[in-house]
Amino acid sequence: MGKIFGILLMGLGIWVGLEIYLEGTQNAFGGAFASHRDSSEAPRDLRSTPQRAGDAVERSLALEKERRERIMPD
Repeated sequence: MGKIFGILLMGLGIWVGLEIYLEGTQNAFGGAFASHRDSSEAPRDLRSTPQRAGDAVERSLALEKERRERIMPD
């Protein structure tokens, strides 16, 4: 009986993991556990983490260049 219960729990865990992996946390289980926001809020940024990080680095470099040009004009 214990082995059957363990196998069922393992199957349930695999199913839950695959659902979240394939659908994402917002769409898993039909969005039952997703936080439903008002439509007035800004939409989520759908870019990947490396894309967002790259844009942040580019903004930081542009800001640094602007500061340098203000301090040390040519």
